[in-house]
Amino acid sequence: MKRNSIVSGLFLLIASCFVLTSCEEKDENFSVKAITVSPTSLMLKPGESKALTATIFPENAANKKVQWKSSDSEIASISENGEVTGVKLGNATITVTTEDGGEKATVAVTVTANDPVIIGAKGDPATAIEGVWHKYTTVSVNSQIYVPAGKSLTIEEGVDIIINADAQDASNTKIELIVEGSLYCYGTAESPITFTIPAANRDKSTSGRYWGGIIGSTTCSQIALDHVLIEYTGAITTTTSPSVTKGLFKAGGGEGMVAFNTNNPQGKYVITNSTFRYTGEDAIYVQGGECIFANNLFYAVGNEGGEAINVKAGCKVDAAFNVMYSPNTNAFKLSNAGVSSNRFQAQINAYNNTIINAGWRRDPGKPKGGSVWAEGGLVNIFNNLIVNSMFGAKAPNFGKGGEEGVVLESVIDYNFYASGTAESNVPQHQENGTKTAFDGFKPGVKDVIYGEHDIRGNAAGANDPKFVNFPFLTNLPLDFNYNETWNLHLQAGSPALDASKVKTGFTPYFSANGLTLNNKVYKSPVTANYFGAFGQN
Repeated sequence: MKRNSIVSGLFLLIASCFVLTSCEEKDENFSVKAITVSPTSLMLKPGESKALTATIFPENAANKKVQWKSSDSEIASISENGEVTGVKLGNATITVTTEDGGEKATVAVTVTANDPVIIGAKGDPATAIEGVWHKYTTVSVNSQIYVPAGKSLTIEEGVDIIINADAQDASNTKIELIVEGSLYCYGTAESPITFTIPAANRDKSTSGRYWGGIIGSTTCSQIALDHVLIEYTGAITTTTSPSVTKGLFKAGGGEGMVAFNTNNPQGKYVITNSTFRYTGEDAIYVQGGECIFANNLFYAVGNEGGEAINVKAGCKVDAAFNVMYSPNTNAFKLSNAGVSSNRFQAQINAYNNTIINAGWRRDPGKPKGGSVWAEGGLVNIFNNLIVNSMFGAKAPNFGKGGEEGVVLESVIDYNFYASGTAESNVPQHQENGTKTAFDGFKPGVKDVIYGEHDIRGNAAGANDPKFVNFPFLTNLPLDFNYNETWNLHLQAGSPALDASKVKTGFTPYFSANGLTLNNKVYKSPVTANYFGAFGQN
């Protein structure tokens, strides 16, 4: 009996152990209960990164996998390991979520501008600049600046360069940016790079001439400008101007400085998606190099003279899909001036550009074109939409070759001309019989080239290209105030959309292999099957 009691007791003890063990296993839970993240708020600058730390409860949770997500990765990005990086100015929320249970925690991220940079003081010796100007930085330039030969400066998106508008010395010398090495400006549509002057000086005129622009020297190998705004250039040179002392412009010639200039026939230069405005002289003036100028906007260019794009000998250029509104003299001045054994014949393809109101602001006593002026080299000017400009494309000495004459193989044809009915109120225009653009488009005007395939209206107001939003008939000839609400795309049914009328089968210089700058390949756009810079929306 006693033995049976012992056996029964052992049985009960063992059974109890099984029950207790079963209960412990049933009560213990390895699932995620909560998550926290540190820090819970964060301030970063563009390009700055910081690791976030997620803590899961309980510590012995079986599945500790998490996913990170940004509410706006264009402001703050997040890696799969929880490293957050500031991208551009603004606010974003980083959320971390557990794979088990979907528990969440958040971090508020604010991306603020980089610390401002101040370069030099008025009257200081020229300051060498190189390296990187980081995103969303304001750079105040108070002395002459240059990129040394063999060096480069890269400017990132959202950088504002404020050029001191005051004279640097007793000669009234203004600031210039001389590029002896290379310059790379990489803006974006939302956050362009801006070269401007202090806000107090921004008078939206072409007469300010506050600084001297970007000047590529004879050793400058590459310049790339993408999504860049350049304004208020045209400073008058003095004997102490850097461009003069370096022999890039006439010594003490009192010339107005252009917004962008090159001097190296072996260089490579690309300007895309950029804007030039309120310039006292030319926007682009190139004296050497292989160039692509595409998808740019020019307006309020030139005061007493000045072109949107001015090309000399030593250049090979594709210029396409640009909008050129009210350049003082021409949208394009294409010249072979300076041709020599060291500076090859100028070669220019200008196609699918929209040119409006060109030439009217030039002194009528000094006429020289009024849309396109070709005075030398090999030029191909086609598929352009030329509207309300003072004259059709002009080419004195066409076919004669040499420094002044456009070579015989050139093409100035397949362009669309249209004139509104608004008249110039300049007395000399009235006296000369050039009251409307049509007066300068019609046959018999001196030096105008009449291509066999051009489309020309038979009266002012005819041949309406039917822009989506632009006052074609009433736009005043001397107006240079570009309206950002205009839409220069073409409506369905526009005669400028007639694909059978444009030039086809043409290969631009740099559309196949392109130009390589700073390991990036830029290709010229192929020709379009419509006239001008835009087709339909």
